[in-house]
Amino acid sequence: MSQPHFTDGNLIILFGVHTESEAAETVPDYVEERIRVCVDIYRIVATSKPDRNNTLVLVVADINTGQNIKKMLIEGGIDEDLIVFNDHAKSIEQTLDYLLKFIKKRANPPYIYFVGSVWHKEIYDSAILSKMKNYQMRFEGAPDHRPVDSVSREKALNAPTKGIGHYKDKLKNRAVDMIINYIFPEDKNK
Repeated sequence: MSQPHFTDGNLIILFGVHTESEAAETVPDYVEERIRVCVDIYRIVATSKPDRNNTLVLVVADINTGQNIKKMLIEGGIDEDLIVFNDHAKSIEQTLDYLLKFIKKRANPPYIYFVGSVWHKEIYDSAILSKMKNYQMRFEGAPDHRPVDSVSREKALNAPTKGIGHYKDKLKNRAVDMIINYIFPEDKNK
């Protein structure tokens, strides 16, 4: 894939997937933090970018949480027509797979803002490296004040799978090792 020359529009992804069971009634505090960051990014884009009229907010969450998030986004000043949903993705990797299908249809991709908790950055970086390195994306982290064990459990659910790039690197390293071992054998009696 070639490097896009310029972006056309903006896409803000609000990653609202969580593991809280009582979330059908309320939105967890750490997801509310993500919503605040999303609204702030939208305000910045709406006041400073020339393509501000071509901006969408993609909410990735289950249906119940998504409706609650939508209400909060509308209260924050985002027009209801600009909010779209994906309730199938359950991880960052699945979200980026969906996103790739969504933006491949466009001649020029949007500038993408990904909003998640600060600890999502590590998972985001590894997924971007293997899937979306030719797109202009920016990670925006929201605070997550939960205990470390809760975050660790959720982090384990979002662990990325090893992509084809991982296996190519492994094969390349093995080939280099074989050549070095052939040129410089460890046992000089052979």
